[in-house]
Amino acid sequence: MIAETIANEFNQCNKCGLCVVACPVCQELFLEKYSPRGKIQLAKFYEQGALELSDHYRDIFSKCLLCGACSVTCPSGVDLSKVFLGMREEIADARGFQSTTKQLVKSLHEHFNISGEANADRGEWLDDLEDAPDDLIGKDRADVVYFVGCVASFFPMVQAIPRNIVRILSHARVDFTILGGEEWCCGFPLLGAGASGKMAALMEHNLERLNALKAHTVIFSCPSCYRTWKELYHTELEMFHSTQFIGKLIREGSLPLGKIETTVTYHDPCDLGRKGGVFDEPRELLRSIPGLVFRELENNRAKSVCCGGGGNLEMADPDLSARVARNKIEEIQRTGATTVVTSCQQCIRTIKSRARRQKVDLDVLDVTDLIVRAMEAGQ
Repeated sequence: MIAETIANEFNQCNKCGLCVVACPVCQELFLEKYSPRGKIQLAKFYEQGALELSDHYRDIFSKCLLCGACSVTCPSGVDLSKVFLGMREEIADARGFQSTTKQLVKSLHEHFNISGEANADRGEWLDDLEDAPDDLIGKDRADVVYFVGCVASFFPMVQAIPRNIVRILSHARVDFTILGGEEWCCGFPLLGAGASGKMAALMEHNLERLNALKAHTVIFSCPSCYRTWKELYHTELEMFHSTQFIGKLIREGSLPLGKIETTVTYHDPCDLGRKGGVFDEPRELLRSIPGLVFRELENNRAKSVCCGGGGNLEMADPDLSARVARNKIEEIQRTGATTVVTSCQQCIRTIKSRARRQKVDLDVLDVTDLIVRAMEAGQ
């Protein structure tokens, strides 16, 4: 049965319904069972032995972005994501995985990444990077390790992000390395799949590799990797999201920036902002660029609306994920900016893909895209 610590969470729910208003899924599926409040009650019935798990309930609990908007809104302080993850674990144990989730778990077990490709190919994005350091992969030791993550390693749409990071760190003369094929998935996708018990081997391998390099700092451009390491990896390594580390370089004077005249808005990724607490650093980077005009979204910081790419929803219900992304794009358009900047490779994939399908004139960038442009303008 569901753990007592999780049961204590849903016992706090007073059924006020504020979470229903905050939930992006509820804006599309107007049924109580898909709402955070409805899922909480189903979890409570299950814990009491009044509900037998079935594929129907697996479908219900898969229709969640795990974005955390409901928890931020909850006046009773219920950690709803903890309940939903707990129920996904229970359903996976009782009913097994959906076909798409099963393939994901298999890929992580056999290839150590989400793409199903040979893990030795993790560093192929370097082929398109001119003047990449010759010893970027294979160092015996380094002060800093850049942990690239699965999505940025294998999906061409966002491979500009790791190339940007390498350019920035090299320009600032940081002693760093990447692990290449020795980097394994951080394990985050297994949490959403209800398979957290399968994370240990991935985590142990990654920690062994960093300890062997005698590194003292690890940098992440993926918010989900960043959160997973911060919360679940037991290590004394200093951990920075790329926006935090780049901000540090700018403050130290290691990264002078030139002028860029453009107007942008910023989308807070759920794992970086609402769940990771990193709100100011990306904005400080944008404001550090001379000539740049910044406009906030209507829903920003902790109230940011998910892009539609979270919680493995894209695998479970691609159409629902796309509808949430459409709503996000409409909010962006209301700012009048034709460029949206974010700090998450999955947000870029989701928003950019939907904008293209809808034929919306929208430039979708990572913060590092603008930093590299400003860095080059300042030379």
